[in-house]
Amino acid sequence: MPDTPTGGFRERPAWLVAAVAVVVAQAGLALALFGPARQWSAVTDDRPILSGRHPLHLYHGTLGAAAFRDHRTATCYDPAFQAGYPKTPVFDGGSRPAELFALAGGRGYRPSAYKLGVFAFLLLVPVGFMAAARGAGLPAGAAVLTGCFGVLIGWCPAVRLMLEEGQIDFLASGLAAAVFVPWLGRYARQPGPESCLVLAGLSLVGWYSHPLVWAGLFPVLFLFYLVFAPQHGPGWHLGLAGIASAGVVPNAWWLLDWGKYWWLRQPSASDNIPLPQWEAVLGEPGDYANLCAGLPGGPVVPLVALGGLVLLWVSGHRAAAWLALVAAVIAIVAARFAAVWPRIPTDVPGRVAPLALALLAPAAAFGVWEVLRRARAASVGAVVAAVGLLAVGWADGPGAPLADAAGIHTTPFVLGFTPQQRRLLDAINEHTTPGARILWDDAEQRPGWNWPALLPLYTGRAYLGGLDTYAEIEHGHCALSDQRLNGRLLADWTDAELTAYCRWYNVGWVVCRGARTTERWEKYPAAKAVARLTEGGKPVVLFRIDRAHSFVLDGHAVWESADSKRIVLTDVRPNADGEIHLSLHAFEGLRVYPSYVTIAPLQDPTGRDPVHHIRLRTPGPVPRITLVWEHP
Repeated sequence: MPDTPTGGFRERPAWLVAAVAVVVAQAGLALALFGPARQWSAVTDDRPILSGRHPLHLYHGTLGAAAFRDHRTATCYDPAFQAGYPKTPVFDGGSRPAELFALAGGRGYRPSAYKLGVFAFLLLVPVGFMAAARGAGLPAGAAVLTGCFGVLIGWCPAVRLMLEEGQIDFLASGLAAAVFVPWLGRYARQPGPESCLVLAGLSLVGWYSHPLVWAGLFPVLFLFYLVFAPQHGPGWHLGLAGIASAGVVPNAWWLLDWGKYWWLRQPSASDNIPLPQWEAVLGEPGDYANLCAGLPGGPVVPLVALGGLVLLWVSGHRAAAWLALVAAVIAIVAARFAAVWPRIPTDVPGRVAPLALALLAPAAAFGVWEVLRRARAASVGAVVAAVGLLAVGWADGPGAPLADAAGIHTTPFVLGFTPQQRRLLDAINEHTTPGARILWDDAEQRPGWNWPALLPLYTGRAYLGGLDTYAEIEHGHCALSDQRLNGRLLADWTDAELTAYCRWYNVGWVVCRGARTTERWEKYPAAKAVARLTEGGKPVVLFRIDRAHSFVLDGHAVWESADSKRIVLTDVRPNADGEIHLSLHAFEGLRVYPSYVTIAPLQDPTGRDPVHHIRLRTPGPVPRITLVWEHP
């Protein structure tokens, strides 16, 4: 069999029915994520997804889309959290798909647009795997079987956890890589407009979704070029250069920001993290078995894939076989590297392992197809697999016994606020004003833990904390998390220090979600409980801090408005030194109008906050001052 696609959907259009059945099955499974009833209305209503970091991505996607409409960049300055912080491609990178969904959904905050985007992405999973099989040169029946394998991989525990956590960026880039590698083999043997366009589109998606994943393909491309470049003329080389440019050039508008704000990455750029020893990276056989723990069938499918690679090679699909093997090995090495490198999140190896399996999926499907073909049951086997998935997607009974038997996990997302959370939102709207910030007690992680990231959209208030407990960016140092305030145990703070803190950050209210934090604020003389509620069965207390509310620390000004577009001060009168001090973090790129007003940093008197506040200098009173973040 030649190393080019044969027996495809154009020659065998009847297989399109089976392909559509796989996509329809995936649609049923995707709808189950939004409720066991599989109702389309659950996708299109206004309830946000509260699982994992979906709320954070939804919030930043809304901000990023608005910023892109205004000044063609998704980076912006947000004063609604952490006394002002930069929303960048680094924090948070996972919001890029959400920004795309928000741009497609129209202006404003639209949870339904985000949910539709997630649903559409899930439908692309089987389509992508079938496209990968066709790129590898597999016949239409084997491509349908690959799509079935892709569905199983897409709902295995490892991938389901990523989906639950909102890692659409990683999943999208991984899917694009799984399609890109076999189509690269097709370009080697059958260059032309079709393969160029497919590879260029995949490169565009891969770079946009997750540049670190896409950069991991460089060794594959390097080896590919060494092997095939001598066999082709200038046109082939120009086509490959165009494919690379199609990924980088259209994404340059945000990749430049990604490089510029890399210091906001996690772990911190200042951390000294030694490289692990190669012995630790290589590990032991049990370490590789652990990588298969969250995959469908455990180590069975990878073993089938190895046999399929041999059959691919023997059948003439040599480029597809060795490219898939090289890419999968690189992914496995990356997973082992992440497993032993300090400060790398513990879930990273579990994220990379499904990518390695996805790269091998066409080989595994081809191995099964060849075995069935020699038993004269290939077509029947592929159709049975598609029909079986269709039954799992739409005809499964209560408790999803068919899905459990197939290793498919479709536990629904946490959708919408609970009655207790709605009462808390109502209490905040009733007992607080936009004149001061609310200190939010970041509680331990639990289902729906990141829902406070949406607080500004539902209350119109500014907050310290609540954005992302585990972000580790410097601007979040001022938050109350794990019973620590500004990095110190809350119990160690004196009343005088709390008073100075509340003035420096203009704290007017505190939401306590833990017994110990509640106990400390109850002892603070200026704190008065104005609402006692519950969330998730645990007590929540809203305290009012009796103090004069003002975002202006020195001098006089009326705080007219503040959002991600601009901050407006009116009736500005400086102090004796000609200065206005603001309870607002400084950030590179903030510009002040009128232009004769200058901006300078203002250090925290305690020296605890690593980010300075804003100091404005003006020769005299000003009727109106506007601060705008302009892309520097």
